[in-house]
Amino acid sequence: MPVVSYCSYRSQDLSSAYAFIDRWLGHAKASHQPQLVSLSFDIAPVDPLAVLARLADRRDRHLYMENSRAGESVVGFGTTLFYQTDGARRFAHVRRFIDQWRSKTRRYSEAGGTAALGGADWARFFCAFTFFPEGAGGDGAFRAATVILPQWQLVQYGARGVLTLNHLVTSTTNVGALVDSLAEQLQAVERLGQQPWGEPLGRLAPPAQPAPEAGQRFKAAVSRALGHMTRHSVQKIVLAHALDWVSIEPFQPLASLGRLRQRYPDCHVFSLSHGDNKTFMGASPERLLRLAQGRLVTDALAGSAPRGATPQEDDRLTQGLLHNPKERGEHCLVVEFLARQLQEVGLRPQYQQPPGILRLSNIQHLHTPMWATVPRQIHPLHIVEALHPTPAVAGVPTREACDQILRFEDFERGLYAAPLGWVGANGDSEFIVGIRSALIADTRARLYSGAGIVAGSDPDREWAEIKLKFRALGESLV
Repeated sequence: MPVVSYCSYRSQDLSSAYAFIDRWLGHAKASHQPQLVSLSFDIAPVDPLAVLARLADRRDRHLYMENSRAGESVVGFGTTLFYQTDGARRFAHVRRFIDQWRSKTRRYSEAGGTAALGGADWARFFCAFTFFPEGAGGDGAFRAATVILPQWQLVQYGARGVLTLNHLVTSTTNVGALVDSLAEQLQAVERLGQQPWGEPLGRLAPPAQPAPEAGQRFKAAVSRALGHMTRHSVQKIVLAHALDWVSIEPFQPLASLGRLRQRYPDCHVFSLSHGDNKTFMGASPERLLRLAQGRLVTDALAGSAPRGATPQEDDRLTQGLLHNPKERGEHCLVVEFLARQLQEVGLRPQYQQPPGILRLSNIQHLHTPMWATVPRQIHPLHIVEALHPTPAVAGVPTREACDQILRFEDFERGLYAAPLGWVGANGDSEFIVGIRSALIADTRARLYSGAGIVAGSDPDREWAEIKLKFRALGESLV
């Protein structure tokens, strides 16, 4: 076996990695088929935003998700595999693509105790779906379904981290050059050390405010939706509004992500880019599902109220939310939907009643966690497909509510309120719902916000909720 020609305290590790890759090079030559090798190593904790800022090329596709309060993050960039599709069978097409490559994944791991934490040393296929199966429509930013297997994947749980490097080995692969590249990538991450991402957050400027006529249009749409609900068997319609904002200076997505995770540590701060100067980002309070070692957790999140300026006012608003028939009814629709959809894919969901409260910095929601055991034969994307869209972002009944969304909304939802996450080669998975979000492109931003319309909804109150959500996101963009 050739001697690896670099100096590093990892040289012994990478010598064994050399042997591993060389073995699968032989298989690639014999079968005339590429082999997907996935190599994982323990690393010291690094700031995921520092990784994006200093190691990822701006032209790289990337996906970043972080829950800073939980101490969990995942970031992937570069492209080893890439697949897009459209249409009603998009989930099935993505399942087939992932399963095809999962069966060809050759795993090498020198990640020790961290490996047991959430399958951190398995390759993760990052997925994004638009709200409607036809895709992004007018803005053309994203297709209806996208899958990326990144070249670089960093997963962190608390003080532990794993770097996974994914490569396609073909009959022409130069193993020595590939291992030298692995050494350089490992050393690049190690050089980041524990230094936090250092880009200044900048001075905050007042965010853009919706024009008065926008409020009038939204409230008119709410009134029309309420009228439709009195004549038809629709219990809830979620109506959203898009706020378009043009800035003098280009938006800085990484700085905005830094502010979002600082302001909303309990949320899932996320960013998705195809390297085309368009970034979909936000801070979502809603996890669609988490699947780890056969245990599924999902969240019913619907019904909201603002936070109070004092502890006494905050408690009064919380009690008002817990005992508000309209908000409780809206929340119940989501709980019943999730339970029914999980049962339809063969699961037995469990949850506690009454709902609890999820408090964020500027808003609070009724919250009911739900869990179930998932047999190995049920693919995570079967569950994603069954749960999307939930009543929290669409309505009840789902199909009729979506028809009215297309009728009453005057913009393309794209990735707004749609599933975003990953599927691991070991079957673990995590998806969030892309709400409290914005699409950024240079000096232009489109902010998204929605409100659930049910019997008893007041157009003025729903518009106030929309503006509250816009403000929370807008203040982090500038």
